[in-house]
Amino acid sequence: MDLNGILMGVFLLALAMAVVLYLPARLTRRAMHQVIGRFYQQEALAPEKAKTLEELGLTPPSFVEKLAKPRDYKPTALRLLQQMEAVQMTQDGRLFLVEERLHPSLRIHTGA
Repeated sequence: MDLNGILMGVFLLALAMAVVLYLPARLTRRAMHQVIGRFYQQEALAPEKAKTLEELGLTPPSFVEKLAKPRDYKPTALRLLQQMEAVQMTQDGRLFLVEERLHPSLRIHTGA
């Protein structure tokens, strides 16, 4: 194997690693914006206006749906938002968004 072959192999390996690491992070960030948008659409921005997963359209896909469709990053995004305490749960299991806990880049400005 010559030097060009080795360099090409190293380049392809680096490219594959970049795709494997970058793509899921990018798709998760996009899903976070989608999840946050659902909370704004449903006006679930306070405990008294909290919504269920079903009302937010965030029910996890079934096993068969997981097999038939590409990966849905919204459940991962929702879990990350809960870990950041930007999404909180009421006693009865409904969810609401705490805007103050969101990073400014994730906030949706509503022109007020």
